Amino acid sequence: MEIPPHSKKQDDIIFYLYQFRYLLIKQLIKLFEHKDKKRLQIALNDLVSKKFITYIEDKEIADGYIYCLDTKARYILKEESSKEDSNIDEDFLDRLYKEKTKEVPFIKRNLFIADIFLFFLSRKTKGQVLNFFTKQELGSCEYFPDPLPTAYIEEIDGADTNRYFLDYYDDYTPHKVITERVTYYLNYCKGGDWQANTNNAPFPTILFVLPSDKRKYHIKMFSQAILTKNIGDDIDLFLTTKREIRTGQVNWEEIRPEE
Repeated sequence: MEIPPHSKKQDDIIFYLYQFRYLLIKQLIKLFEHKDKKRLQIALNDLVSKKFITYIEDKEIADGYIYCLDTKARYILKEESSKEDSNIDEDFLDRLYKEKTKEVPFIKRNLFIADIFLFFLSRKTKGQVLNFFTKQELGSCEYFPDPLPTAYIEEIDGADTNRYFLDYYDDYTPHKVITERVTYYLNYCKGGDWQANTNNAPFPTILFVLPSDKRKYHIKMFSQAILTKNIGDDIDLFLTTKREIRTGQVNWEEIRPEE
């Protein structure tokens, strides 16, 4: 099948939509550091007309178009998946026609994950390398936590690398799911899978993004108690809220065992 012509920038849009699933034009402008919204809109319209991407209109989710992949993006992503270091899930490519019909909470969640990436991008320093892998890209990492974190992040400054497992919990997440995740990370760290598969790289810092200050307080109290009972098997755990990510005024609160 002949693939319609497309530019390098349009390929990048497609890859971002694979990574985050859904994006608003205001997010794309930040991702590309684009000063000309009209030119970006022309590129998006062209991709829509060629069925590489499509859009959703739903005021319950966001003002303006919410972009996602369409069926012909499969041909570009399939070509990428043939590369040795590819993290493209080929099974997902057969389900692109479903992207436009996902439920509202799922779409909102993925839009916010893009906001989390934009927060890390905003604090990136000169010369630093930022790697941000969403769950969509981590399927081949068999030794990673199960279920996978929302994102795995690397901040690389020369010879120094900071690694993070980030979990985002929205309003729909039961309290028990979050508390069990704290316990899981303790056991996962003790189990040694990470160390065995990464040449004993330092265990990643764990970041929880919680939906409210109230939920953050309860998780803080639970986590502090668990860490106190497991002194010697400590994990580095930091909490923040969705509101703080949105405003860019993030105060990562470290959870330590009680003295």
